[in-house]
This record gives sequence, C-alpha cells and structure tokens, in this order.
Amino acid sequence: MKTKCLAVGIILLFVGIAVNPITGISNNRDDTTPPVTTISLNPPEPDGENGWYVSNVTVILNATDDISGVNITQYRIDCGSWQIYTEPFILVDDGNDICIEFYSIDNTGNQEEVESAVIDIDKTKPIIFLYYELIGGNSEDGWDVLFTATASDNVSGMNRVEFYLNDMLQETVTGSGPDYHWIYHYPSVFEFRVLGLITKLEITQDYVKFFALIVRISGPLYHPPYFAAYGYDNAGNWDWMDIMQPSFSVNITGGIYLFQNVTLPNNYTGHIGRFFIKATFYDSIEE
Repeated sequence: MKTKCLAVGIILLFVGIAVNPITGISNNRDDTTPPVTTISLNPPEPDGENGWYVSNVTVILNATDDISGVNITQYRIDCGSWQIYTEPFILVDDGNDICIEFYSIDNTGNQEEVESAVIDIDKTKPIIFLYYELIGGNSEDGWDVLFTATASDNVSGMNRVEFYLNDMLQETVTGSGPDYHWIYHYPSVFEFRVLGLITKLEITQDYVKFFALIVRISGPLYHPPYFAAYGYDNAGNWDWMDIMQPSFSVNITGGIYLFQNVTLPNNYTGHIGRFFIKATFYDSIEE
C-alpha cells in the first residue's frame, strides 16, 4: 500500500512538466523570463494637429514568449478594470492623456511588468458664436464695428479664430479664448452721379479729370457684406458662424458735396476723399 502511494506521488510530481528528450532538462523550469508585449495603433500616427488624434483609434497588443509561451494578456484604460485581451479594441471617446496599461503572463507564471502608452483624442468641433456692436463712426465717415467671437473647446482647447469678410481672411487671433476680437471700419457707400458745376473737364474711355465739381447723391450703393468667424481647436477641428447682413447698414439721404483737383477712371468705384463711392460720369449735363 505504501509502495502504491509512493508511485502515485511520483506521478503527481511530474504531471505538467515537459522534459527535453535530448537533454532531459525541463523547459518550464528554465523559463524565468517574462513575456514581452508591444502596442501598435491605427492610425499609426496622430491624424490631427499638435499630436492629437481626430478619429477613432484601434489598439493592437502583441505578446511573445520564446520558451513556455504566452498564457494571457490583460489591459485597462485610465485605471479602469483589467480586461483580457483577445483581439484589437477601439478607443472612441475623446480624452486628454488617455492611458493604456497592459501586461502578459507566460505559461510558467512569469508576469511582465505593466507597460503603458498615452494618447490624446479629440474628435469634437469647438463651439463658436459671433456677435458685433457699433463702437464709433457715423453715416458719412463709416462705422467702427467690434466683432467678438466666443469660442470654446473642452478637450484639446482653442487655438485660434479667423475672421473673414466676403470669404477673404481679414484677421487671425490666436490664443485659448474664449473671446476673440476684431475691429473693422465699415465704410459708408454712396452712389454719386456727376452733375452741376464742372470745370476743366476731360472725359475719355479711361479716365475723367476735372478741377471742381458739385455732385449729387442719387442713392445709397449697398452691397450686403458677409462676415464669418472660423474657430480652430488645438487638434485641428473647426466650426464657424456667419453674419449675412449687419443692421448697421444705414441709408444715406441726398446731399451736395464739393471736390477739387480730381482725376478718376471712368465708372470709378473707390474713394474720393473720405467717401467710398461708385461714380458714373457723362459727357453732358443730365438730370
């Protein structure tokens, strides 16, 4: 009976131990090295600005062990619960310094030290609003208008706001915000018709020259301006808001003005003195 127990004990002692048929040495007993786990991402590099991802990120873990083999790989996100890794997983939530921790254990029980990687994800557009207010000027000299864009981003933070007039960039204001300012002088626009007293007049197809004239405003020339502000966060996400027709556009009543020593292209559009005008010139006096 004692011999039978001894034989059973010997069998139990060697259960699960593989012996190299050539050397007779146990492979498992020689495995004292923990496995090695590496991480790779898709996209492999940040696809936004300043090191930020602006899309979902796929995480791939690859564990190797040259002797006993890998038994299990585990991971966790931002100190959450440990999960068993079986296939690549996808990070879909925004976050600053998202921490991915991982490690593996081989079939002998050697455990790898916990490794980690940190990434930043911001897929969300900033929030932007555009306002304006008159801060000076008048109907003859034009209006001084203060545009204020209020922009915010709760993940990567704001980077800049770009102000546009009629789809042309006017001003770029950098910084974290939330308020960005641009002052624009909006000229009063008149349509002038050349009438009345003109001396030393020369009219060609290319220009009009005169010494003095009195002109009459025949009506306001109004081209609705288009203002827009684009807000960019540090990851490169952007959003915008526009103002199509500001209410500070004011109709101008008729009046008489005197100009001297003026040479202009015919069908001129531009400035005469302090006025921005469009002038149509005639070679005879008309009412």
